[in-house]
Order: sequence, then structure tokens, then C-alpha cells
Amino acid sequence: MPSAQVTAVARLADFKAALQTFADRGKDAMSSNGMEIRRSQDWLESQLALWKAEIRRAEEAVVAAKNELARKKMMRISDRPPDTTDQEKALRKAQARLAYAEEKRDNAKKWLRQLPDAVEEYDGQARPFQDVLDHDLAKMIAFIEAKIAALEEYQRVHSTGETA
Repeated sequence: MPSAQVTAVARLADFKAALQTFADRGKDAMSSNGMEIRRSQDWLESQLALWKAEIRRAEEAVVAAKNELARKKMMRISDRPPDTTDQEKALRKAQARLAYAEEKRDNAKKWLRQLPDAVEEYDGQARPFQDVLDHDLAKMIAFIEAKIAALEEYQRVHSTGETA
């Protein structure tokens, strides 16, 4: 009876192990992506709250700078108008700080609005890979295990048949 020369069962076992490692690392990566998405959402929400609070402080600084400028303008020394350069600089600085905080708040709002669409797009592209990791690779590994078992059984039967 002619026999097949089965010598690479160990290579199939190595391939199965590599496939399992790939599946495990892929699942870890997908899980990490999900956590990173949640962290990004939380961070954007905290940034929005931070810039809203900063806007309140900047608005208070603008009001205070306007009041100081108005108070300084009311002061009269003889016939000359008072020098309000410092107060005007302070007001411009406070207004610039307010504009900066408003820009940051608007950016955070925009990104929070865009995030769900970006996550949905990511999920649409990642879902097939996740399905492969969850289902297809498990089937492939089971198939390889069955083939390894069959080949090992063949080797066992063949080796006992030769000695008999």
C-alpha cells in the first residue's frame, strides 16, 4: 500500500499558533480602538466644559477692563484727557483672550458633532474585520486542528501498520 509522507504536521501547528496570536492581537487592537474612541469623546466633552468656563472668566475680565477704561476716562486732570493707553491695552488683551476661548469652544463643539459620524464610519469599516476575528478565524483554527488530528491519526496508524 503506497503511503503519504506526512512530515509537516508541526508546521501546521505553528501556523495554527500564529493564526491564534493574530486573532488575539487583532481583538486587543480593536478593543484598544474602542477605548481610545471613548477617551476621545470624554476628552472633547471636558475640553468643551473647560472652554465654557474660560469664556466666563474672559467675559468677566472684559467687563472689568471696560469698567477700568471708563473710570480712567472720567478722570480729568486740568484740560487734558487722561492717558488710557494701559487700560486700552488691557481691554484688547481681555477681548483677545475671550475670542481665543470662544474659538476653542466652537472647535470642541464642532468636533463633538463630527465624532459620531467618524465613529460610525470607522465602525462600518472595522465591523468586517471584527467579524473575521470573532467568527472566521475561530472556524479556521478549528479546521486546522481537525486536519492536524487527522494527520496525526494517519501517522499513528501508518507507523503501527509498518511495524506489524
